[in-house]
Amino acid sequence: MSLRILHTADNHIGLSFNHYPEPAKGRLIEERFASLERMVTIANERAAHFIVVAGDLFDKTTVTKAQVEGAVKILGKFEGEAVLVLAGNHDFCEGADSKLWKQFRTAAEGSRVIALTEPGSTDFESDDYRVRFHACPCPSKHGKEHTIGWVATEEKPADMLHIGIAHGNVEGLGLDADQRYFNMADSDFRNAGLHTWLLGHIHVPAPAPGTTGKPLYFMPGIHTPDSVKCNHPGHAWWIEMDADGTSRHEQLTTGAIRFVRLHPDLHHSDDILKLRSTCESLDAPNTILDLQLSGRLREEEIARLNAMLGEISPGFLNFSQERTIAPVLDASTISQRFPEGTLPGALLHALLTDDSHPGDAQTALDIIESLQKP
Repeated sequence: MSLRILHTADNHIGLSFNHYPEPAKGRLIEERFASLERMVTIANERAAHFIVVAGDLFDKTTVTKAQVEGAVKILGKFEGEAVLVLAGNHDFCEGADSKLWKQFRTAAEGSRVIALTEPGSTDFESDDYRVRFHACPCPSKHGKEHTIGWVATEEKPADMLHIGIAHGNVEGLGLDADQRYFNMADSDFRNAGLHTWLLGHIHVPAPAPGTTGKPLYFMPGIHTPDSVKCNHPGHAWWIEMDADGTSRHEQLTTGAIRFVRLHPDLHHSDDILKLRSTCESLDAPNTILDLQLSGRLREEEIARLNAMLGEISPGFLNFSQERTIAPVLDASTISQRFPEGTLPGALLHALLTDDSHPGDAQTALDIIESLQKP
């Protein structure tokens, strides 16, 4: 028989999303909880033995009591052996007086939800498995040294699976130039002598989908996107591990909201039609869309673009745009910009009528405008 684990991390319950207006703000806040509940449902449907939250269940140590109780209530619906929740660098535990983790433990009383706030090992066994989890919580928001070194000297009975749970940066996977986020290297994981590690902190999943065998570690990525920096729909890992540590793992899609940023370069009507088609292919009610528009269009094409965006934008959960679109250069535009008899006006009109060099007029205008800037 195999050990079945749903592995998540970086759920960041308590993110405020204050830079978004309603109703998008409220929906984004609720999605943190909704995605958590989806994962519990999946874990129950697949008869998982454990859910492991590898740090940053909460976005900060000052989340409200209601947010703590809401998250614990959802996790408490798990029907397997236990939900193991590690303190990460956002929801770190400084010690026994931590208000956050006191509230968490009070809310979790009588449930299968267990807080891992101190370094240590915990054993579980049944007819299906024998496993020892080695918990390496974060004691602070920042740290130059990783928290997993002690595991190397721990006793590791040969008849058990040994799985580490930690939170921090991994060299080669994330960036930590200042060594502020409990940076870990592959050699640190290997020296620990475990079958695998369940990690959190980096919002990009690892290993790559389709990887087989015995991965050194798993990083699930954030469970539902929180900004345009997240280009995946939110993930968790489903892991089935045999007694020798060989695993079969599946990347689960757990988020319902997408953040999409598009950079269309618009130069004629066909580009506007293509942009419309791209936008209409998105799941608008569940999409935060940000358009970064650039290019050159005629006045009538700009009007057509405005009309198109006015039609589609209300359907999105949130819509925003920034523009660097310049008008196409023609005789009328030159006359408006440069009075008759001026040298720039005469030069541009002459270049515009030179059919053998159609781009020279625009190039000359760009140079003139750059020289006019203070």
